Amino acid sequence: MHHVVDRKSEYLVPVHADIPAIEAVLLDDFDNKANPLGMKGVGELGLCGTGAAVVNAVFNAKGVRVREFPVRLDKLLAGLPAA
Repeated sequence: MHHVVDRKSEYLVPVHADIPAIEAVLLDDFDNKANPLGMKGVGELGLCGTGAAVVNAVFNAKGVRVREFPVRLDKLLAGLPAA
């Protein structure tokens, strides 16, 4: 493993102040693709990489690549070498 710094106290972590200002623009036009309340869901965008991150963390921890959800103990045990 390659370490950039020797001590974790010197490791720089991005914070809120590092993010540039974002300007939200609301449009008054009618959107025929929105639901009857006039809303659209965008919560799914934040979840796109979550599953892959979890499965990669399991692979890095146990060395077993699980290719389908849900990740369960029986799938992990099947991929481990016999003791």
